[in-house]
Amino acid sequence: MLDQKEIDLEIAKWEYLESSYENYSKLADLYTIRDHMRQEQAPPTPPASLYAAAPVSVESYGSSDFLQAVREKDPEQAWEIMDDLMDTLHTVNPRAYDGVMRKIRSI
Repeated sequence: MLDQKEIDLEIAKWEYLESSYENYSKLADLYTIRDHMRQEQAPPTPPASLYAAAPVSVESYGSSDFLQAVREKDPEQAWEIMDDLMDTLHTVNPRAYDGVMRKIRSI
């Protein structure tokens, strides 16, 4: 059975090949397999109401472009975007992804 790293490596390889219908078809298959594997491994997502109930204001963290951009946005939508970003980071730079995850787990 294929593991997550093998799938990610194949995706990275196919993403850099010449644009063609056949290559995109292969990528679509790989993305589907990866997403299915992640759904099986991922714990259930808590309801958005848990994010919205967070008592901390964004201003208390700083004034970066990112924090200002999400300041009054729907937390559920912002977390979905961040989740997509982390999936991309996991594929293109696993070392940076591991560093971020290590920091989050140590909180």
